[in-house]
Amino acid sequence: MKRTPQRSPPHVVTLEAMGAGGLPLRVIRIPGGHVPVIPPGPLVSTFFMIFVMTAGRGRARLMEPLEVRGGDIHLVPPGMEHQPLDMGNLEGWLVGFDPLLLRSLGPEWLPEPPRSRGAAKPTPVRSLFVRGLLRLRPGQARWQRIVHRLAELETELREARWGAENATYAWFVLLVTELLRELQEHAPLAPAMSGRLVHDSLAFIEAHCLRPLSLQDVAVAVGCTPSHLANVIRKETGLTVGDWLREHRMAESRRRLRETGASIESIASQVGYTDVTHFIRTFRRVHGVTPRAWREQHRR
Repeated sequence: MKRTPQRSPPHVVTLEAMGAGGLPLRVIRIPGGHVPVIPPGPLVSTFFMIFVMTAGRGRARLMEPLEVRGGDIHLVPPGMEHQPLDMGNLEGWLVGFDPLLLRSLGPEWLPEPPRSRGAAKPTPVRSLFVRGLLRLRPGQARWQRIVHRLAELETELREARWGAENATYAWFVLLVTELLRELQEHAPLAPAMSGRLVHDSLAFIEAHCLRPLSLQDVAVAVGCTPSHLANVIRKETGLTVGDWLREHRMAESRRRLRETGASIESIASQVGYTDVTHFIRTFRRVHGVTPRAWREQHRR
């Protein structure tokens, strides 16, 4: 009996690996931007990605093969497998950002808790974190505003002038606002690109990641056994439930270390760790330094 070769897991990409330098946001020009060497094959990102293509043609895979061309905007949520197949002569931008960056914009931007079976599907605005629409093609006026906001966002990040952090955040809010307006006004309710169970699980993790949370808690919330949930999440995203929980907590801990004067013990508790020693060990394993050292480096 002939055995089917085992499919290798997708390569996991983080914002740090993309050169974010501790920031929750990264903008890269296509082509020509500084992109680290990433192994060929399927990828899974731990951050949200927005591809805004201004010219050219190419091919990619977002759960299924598709043609990419100038005028397209593709949204790739964290955990969704994707793969560049042929970049061709494509030009544009890649915007990568930590999903927690949107939390500060208000509760209306957060994903809703999982719905019961048979309930209506989430609207695109609510499901922005956990699903991707294959393609947005805004009208000319909105397209020009999006491109303008992207150019200004890239400039602020690149030049790092006085007040760059506030200016960067402002341009990011304006950019995402235009995308959400397009989703609300024109985007069809496209079918989910990964299973409903994964969507609901990631949404629940997003909404509850800053309190003590276990695989059992997530399984109860979405109505399945822990073993089944663990297998499905790993198969469809390449990460475990624990991986997703850790990524969100580390992103929020970095924000609080950089923006507040709270103690390490307090921040550990705020991001869901009951044991500060466990928090410090986890942070050092992910970042290579302790939370205190990371704070000193980035505040300097």
